[in-house]
Amino acid sequence: MNGLSLLRVLLALALAAAACTGGEAGPEDDVGINAPADDELPDEVVPDVVGDELTAGEVVEEGALADDVRFVELAPPEDFGPVTVTVGPDDVSLLFIARGADIDDEVYIDEITGPDGERYDAPLELQPSNFGETAVLLPLFADQPLVPGEYTFFVGSDAGLTEVGAVLKQGPLPAEQVIDVTFHVASVVFAEASQAEREELALVYRNAGDTILGAHGLAVGDLSFVDTSEEVIDAYGEIELPSSGNDSAQRELCRALDQGEDVNRRLAFAIVDYVIDPEDDTGETEGNAAGLPGATLVPDAATSCVLMIADGSRDVTELAATVWHEAGHLLGLPHTTEFEGDSFDIFDDTPECDAAQFDADGSGDVDQFECPDGDNLMFHDSDTLAISDQQAFVLRHHPLFHAGP
Repeated sequence: MNGLSLLRVLLALALAAAACTGGEAGPEDDVGINAPADDELPDEVVPDVVGDELTAGEVVEEGALADDVRFVELAPPEDFGPVTVTVGPDDVSLLFIARGADIDDEVYIDEITGPDGERYDAPLELQPSNFGETAVLLPLFADQPLVPGEYTFFVGSDAGLTEVGAVLKQGPLPAEQVIDVTFHVASVVFAEASQAEREELALVYRNAGDTILGAHGLAVGDLSFVDTSEEVIDAYGEIELPSSGNDSAQRELCRALDQGEDVNRRLAFAIVDYVIDPEDDTGETEGNAAGLPGATLVPDAATSCVLMIADGSRDVTELAATVWHEAGHLLGLPHTTEFEGDSFDIFDDTPECDAAQFDADGSGDVDQFECPDGDNLMFHDSDTLAISDQQAFVLRHHPLFHAGP
């Protein structure tokens, strides 16, 4: 039984249990192209199609991932074409995910249109394409909330698409939300850490996360550790990530992490020993996000984790700002200002550090001490722990955040 078929069986069992108990909780849904058989899902979620004959963009199945999150699986176009997601009146955010046939295939979105035909260009400034799979999060701005209606994504891959879907978060949003975190230990060094050392790391990262999020009604929720298998440590403990960005090894690692059988509504940090850059041996990569944003809450996601190193020039407990910065990318936040001071983020409440104005030492790049946005978590090389209201708006709408206990 393949992963998708197993997923549908699990969804059927969860929906049946919910019908008996009155609950809504269910396991993760995947994305895929085959229509489910009548004996796999209740009638209300079986599409009215014959066999595998599906039109691109047609709903394959839909189900609850949690009380406030649902997943819609859609039939992908063969190579490139439109896929439409219907947003309901209670939906407040949409995470669109498209997966290629291979982990190295480039998946791209050329255009997004909303109800009444308006275009949404800002998300494509962040990540118009990615390898293996790509994702888009809406909304990005407080003055442009998600509205009911049809949102169309023109998506494709040269090697073809295998899976397309959308995670929809429902409102109203709680005043206080949390994000749960799992540290996946794929490191020889940290695998030998004592319980006390693990608790120390967890406390440092909790405090840093709460400092970043606390001013905006957000916080770190549950924090836990999962030890990966020896096979995963052997394969990825020393991981290769080229500067060019086609980091297939990290995507393979993200997919190999044990996410459990229930809905994986957790931010995944993968602790490796160190990163090897075959294109540049002058620096040290302390952390890396697999996507901007990444794909989360779906099984086998390749762009779903943040790397952090245990065997670097700084102790792993000193990397909290760097790792949370990378988590910001995974959740949909770009750099406020890039290294050369010539490109900036899309938010109007984060200053721009134009090198023509702020490169005081004439070095050709800008640093946090020269720039008005140098005190923001998402500045390209900052170790500070603050975000703006607009950045917090994006995080608050991400489906990984949920009501606290």
